[in-house]
Amino acid sequence: MRSKHILKLLVITALTLVTVSALILAASSAAVQQTTTASDKTQDLFALLQESNSTVTEIFRQFQAKGKTIPQASLNEYDQALVLAEESRSLLQTGNYSEANNKIIQALQKLKEALRIVYTTIPEQPSESEVSVEKAVQLKSSINRYHEQLERIENLTRFAATVGYNTTALENEIQTMRSLLVTALSNVDQRRFEAALANLAEVETLGERLLSSLSNIASDLKIERIAAYINQTETRLAAIRAKAESVSNTASLAALNSAEVSLDNAKEYLESQRINDTLSELANSKESEEKAVEYLQPTASSVNSTPTSSTNAVQLP
Repeated sequence: MRSKHILKLLVITALTLVTVSALILAASSAAVQQTTTASDKTQDLFALLQESNSTVTEIFRQFQAKGKTIPQASLNEYDQALVLAEESRSLLQTGNYSEANNKIIQALQKLKEALRIVYTTIPEQPSESEVSVEKAVQLKSSINRYHEQLERIENLTRFAATVGYNTTALENEIQTMRSLLVTALSNVDQRRFEAALANLAEVETLGERLLSSLSNIASDLKIERIAAYINQTETRLAAIRAKAESVSNTASLAALNSAEVSLDNAKEYLESQRINDTLSELANSKESEEKAVEYLQPTASSVNSTPTSSTNAVQLP
């Protein structure tokens, strides 16, 4: 009996994630609509579809591992989702983003239906304890998603500081957002679910405000200026590499390799006009570049050798 309850819990959680994820993505896209292209949105939707597909296949695997038979109707819905996913991939590759979006949404609906059918084969009502576990799982999933969003916001904020923007207010809100997530997790662990939901509502508001502010900054960074900054970065990295190689500084060279990988990623994103992703990779590249410079300093072990964005900031042309 307990194994059936656990199966039901897994299916409920997966069904919720497939249903809610598209709404979360839509809200996130709206917050950055000034700089997000049709290609960006479709790429994000397709990534969500892939994640949802992985969730469904894992549920199927666990279902079968417990000796259960997946209903044929559920398998039919899943097969149709795969067909729609392949169609969306082809449309995405040809640049038909609007139709690709429609196919992706249809595929997500098919995945949701496949899980719903599986859910109906587990009729037992969950116990109060299982309902509590379900809520905890869902809330922790939301907390993890907000942590991922926060990491992206932090990357973009670091880069904004690097190119000369005053990010003090943004950094304060980032710290508030991080503290709220810690509090939310603590409330979940103590089964204070209403308090955790209130924390996450504040986190969502802060996240939207931060993304809106960063979107305004990103809109100021025209493609030509970003391309010029990339060229300047390549020149700096080449000079740092020459020095690092002359003294055989392996730590500095390793950091440079990381900086160059991020810079190459930024170039690819810039070519497809995925501005936010470009800025995020440039932030990563700058961080690795600063480490490479730090490793070359004779006093790298002292507290005064820690590089800061203010002393190493490079203005975009």
